[in-house]
Amino acid sequence: MKWLLFPVRRIVHTSPPLLSLYRRSVSQYLRPRTITKQQSMAQTTELKTKLFKPLVWIDCEMTGLDHVNDRIIEICCIITDGHLTPVKTPDGQGESHYESVIHYGPEVMGKMNQWCIEHHGDSGLTAKVLASDKTLAQVEDELLEYIRRYIPDKNIGVLAGNSVHMDRLFMVREFPKIIDHLFYRIVDVSSIMEVARRHNPALQARNPKKEAAHTAYSDINESIAQLQWYMDNYLKPPQETESDESLASQQQQQESLSPSSSTSSLKRPRTEF
Repeated sequence: MKWLLFPVRRIVHTSPPLLSLYRRSVSQYLRPRTITKQQSMAQTTELKTKLFKPLVWIDCEMTGLDHVNDRIIEICCIITDGHLTPVKTPDGQGESHYESVIHYGPEVMGKMNQWCIEHHGDSGLTAKVLASDKTLAQVEDELLEYIRRYIPDKNIGVLAGNSVHMDRLFMVREFPKIIDHLFYRIVDVSSIMEVARRHNPALQARNPKKEAAHTAYSDINESIAQLQWYMDNYLKPPQETESDESLASQQQQQESLSPSSSTSSLKRPRTEF
């Protein structure tokens, strides 16, 4: 295709048939690529996921917090829509979730720190891990199949949970297929909690306390309930923000009629963190 780089200045001064041939050749060369690109763009817009802004709630129980040497021993997943409504089972009779325990032997479980030995022992998780016959690869494939059932498209589901950045850190190494399927952003409820502690500590003090059962399923349900509490009590609902926007619009119109008026009334007081 080097002849396509033939200087255009020379072609312009050549005979019209040669210039016409050049144009047709370039058009034929570029047209297939343009069609292919348009077809590719059309394909990417046809999403199979019908769930509204889905959240993939995941909680892991580990043998410790060292993401290099410790292991995920239990994982649970609940999928909700953007309104925090959990997905239903295929028969529509109840809420759906995935939960599984990964097998590890005494050589791994015996290396846990004292906190994990006590809590995983009291909850019965240690015994479940030793008795389980599921491998890490098997659980990863099952979880991916479960997520794809409700969110078949990649980069749509958003990982959510409490301090879920730590779960994700472990999953990058042990559940890479799940991380690859989900969107890169996360919804970390603990971030809202830390902001509320600084911005409105009196309100945060009324936040219902977690039971701290330290099982993956119970932890996820508490995280969903906690985010719902923040949405009901801390974050502004759409109706309130719409009224704020209407008031701000009226004030802007008044200021446009009176240029000398101050805009300080629109500014919110600064919160010291």
